[in-house]
Amino acid sequence: MKLAAFLALALTTAACVLASDSRYSGDQVIRFDVASPEDQAALQRALNNDALGLDLWSHSGNKIGKIDVRVPATSVPQISNIGVAYKVLVQDLQQVVDAEREHMGKNSEVLHNSLMSGEPVQLAAADIFTDWQSYETLSAYIGGLPGVTQLPSIGKTYQGRDTNVFKFGTGPYGIVYHGGIHAREWISPATAAYVTTQLVNNTELLSKFTFYVMPVVNPDGYAYTRAANGDRYHRKNMQPNPGSSCIGTDPNRNFDIAWSGPGASGSACSETYYGPSAFSTPESTNIANFVKNTPNVVGYVDLHSYSELFMFANGYTCSGQVSDYATLFKGAELAVDAIKATSGHSFKYGDICNTIYQASGGSVDYIYNKLGVKYSYTIELRPNSAFGNAGFNPPVSEIIPSGQETTAAFVAVWNYVYSQLSGTPVPTTTSNATTATAPVSKTTSAATKPSSSTTATAAACAHNVCATGGKLKASCSACARAICAKDSYCCNTSWDSTCVREVAQYCPDVTC
Repeated sequence: MKLAAFLALALTTAACVLASDSRYSGDQVIRFDVASPEDQAALQRALNNDALGLDLWSHSGNKIGKIDVRVPATSVPQISNIGVAYKVLVQDLQQVVDAEREHMGKNSEVLHNSLMSGEPVQLAAADIFTDWQSYETLSAYIGGLPGVTQLPSIGKTYQGRDTNVFKFGTGPYGIVYHGGIHAREWISPATAAYVTTQLVNNTELLSKFTFYVMPVVNPDGYAYTRAANGDRYHRKNMQPNPGSSCIGTDPNRNFDIAWSGPGASGSACSETYYGPSAFSTPESTNIANFVKNTPNVVGYVDLHSYSELFMFANGYTCSGQVSDYATLFKGAELAVDAIKATSGHSFKYGDICNTIYQASGGSVDYIYNKLGVKYSYTIELRPNSAFGNAGFNPPVSEIIPSGQETTAAFVAVWNYVYSQLSGTPVPTTTSNATTATAPVSKTTSAATKPSSSTTATAAACAHNVCATGGKLKASCSACARAICAKDSYCCNTSWDSTCVREVAQYCPDVTC
């Protein structure tokens, strides 16, 4: 679709003006070390205490382990009373929010405002994947990719936004994937857009599948996390709750499967509020209706953050296993192996309830159990913790690596699914989808993989010489010059973790 045509459909009157109140001043992100069932029970009691206002951020990927929680400033003095060992990961969350918004005000909002003004804008990957983009910008960008068709809106949100869906591919089997069901998980829409950028050039997969992508399925909530005086860590949609000042229902607790069961809350102020009835949110309704009414959908992925997990049904119960457990487990295993080979990150995998936590009324459970879409997955994207001000606020330099590893996972799992459906062998070589198209993409080398010792030496060399926050200098080292020649990104920005990873790719023989 042409950009001008998209704008005629998508232009909205409200621009996202990035400003910030001080609602998170003094809030901390705390990691609890849950070492026993007694610790679990104690922390759960604290999480259920609305007066404390604790906000669960992540799990370690099992029932016992590290759990990240946002603690309001007013509750910080009471944390020691919970009786679970902990450490502070983020001392003052407001500082993280302010820094993030300052960066966006100079980058993504300039692009958004130009787009919304009706100016002719050329949207390239180099513009998109260097910041957290608005819903309108992501939609315009995806709509302009080769071979992509925008479908009619699948429904309005409470605030009247269209839910945009884009289609590409010609294969007989349908795959639906989306980001942004939870508003604060910004790396999810960005990753959905990056994956789409790569898949539109993967001719092998395009001949096997027809893909449907919804970059943001909760655009009201997403806009609120970005807006002037909005709430950066708002998770839910924007429906009001009669009798309560708390806004929103969690769309991923609102599907009609074990609705209002364990792992969801009846409190309107809870981040996991399940709503007044199943499918009371337009977001859950829109997703369910689209999957139900789209022919021959065989796969579904719901992108979340964060914790680095790759999961499948069931979430509403921890008892027993779904009938397709072995097949789903194998698909997840292949996906996680592909992630490991691409980025070195180790995602945990398994069924939702036994991998992260019990959660009723979720999208994957509904689409697998009620709609019969066998290959239904949910991914908790990077990072794996809130350490270093990451969590829901990863640096923008994480967008491309997240997109790369998720694309690799998609290629692996969908090739496996096709082999199951068609009776053909799984391809023995991985697709080059992670290396195609995006001008700022950090490509995967086809060269022989260097030894671990050589990699460590090279990475240490480049990091020690260049990771001082300054511009990369041509005299840095032979390795740095080689990377400059291959990837201009690392010559025009601070030497970050992405560039350090490329040392092993481009300089396997470098020594310091």
